[in-house]
Amino acid sequence: MARKFTNLQTDLLRTFVTVVDLRNYTETGRILGRTQPAISLQIKRLEEITGKKLLAQQGKQVELTPDGQTLLGYAREMLRLNDRAVANLQQASILGTLRVGLPVDYAIEYFQSIITRFARENPAVQLDIRCNRSPDLLSALHVDDLDMTIAITDSMPAPHVSVYWSEHPVWVCARDHRIDPDQPLKVVAHPNGCFYRKRMIDALNTEGRDWRISFESLGVSALQKAVLDGMGVTALTKKTLLPGMRLLSPGEGFPNLANIHVGLFYKHVKMSDAALKLIEKITEDVSTFRLPTRARTK
Repeated sequence: MARKFTNLQTDLLRTFVTVVDLRNYTETGRILGRTQPAISLQIKRLEEITGKKLLAQQGKQVELTPDGQTLLGYAREMLRLNDRAVANLQQASILGTLRVGLPVDYAIEYFQSIITRFARENPAVQLDIRCNRSPDLLSALHVDDLDMTIAITDSMPAPHVSVYWSEHPVWVCARDHRIDPDQPLKVVAHPNGCFYRKRMIDALNTEGRDWRISFESLGVSALQKAVLDGMGVTALTKKTLLPGMRLLSPGEGFPNLANIHVGLFYKHVKMSDAALKLIEKITEDVSTFRLPTRARTK
């Protein structure tokens, strides 16, 4: 017997993703040009097709169920591919202004190079690049002050994430750096609120090890230089390790650190053709060094 396939209609998926982004049926109807009852019926239809409860009302807010979270990443990707296919077939002009956030607490140079190539290939697009801490970038996206951002979060999945991957931080110091066991450990770190910093301090406190912050900076480049200058130890990911650094092991008193999570975040309802093309480029390039995980629960 031939397998029966279930087709997910893009108009239903677009309504679903928009409700998730806006957390409101009425606002979704306004954006998509439909009434609030029509939006509710579309969500009900999608739930009937999937056989799963996708959204739940929590007071005045609409929240994802676990099954809704599973569908969300696929829905964003299906809509992105649909919209890019239509734009290419219609030979849409790739122009406009894009406000893009890049995290100073991650491999910012890597993503700058992707965006630089995109800018050369699409000279009609005006780029507004903003570099900041991940929490600040996500806050800016939430209030529509950014169109998209790369950011670090403490856990995944997270609101508005399209593609995400995990990185394993490792302890590092300068190759010839000597650690005095009789003195508090000198730690090089981002300011409070940084996920690397929290992982280092939690690990050291669990071990009962004395420590102090010897150097603090927002940017990862400054931390890298401070480590190479022998100012202390820090946690970095493999993309931010530099020649002249050495790894520190649990046997030396440096316990394993929990993963951090990096993602590409955007609100699909607000995406222009130019934004979708840049998202496609970032997604393709990310897959070359780290297999991305769709925004779904395990």
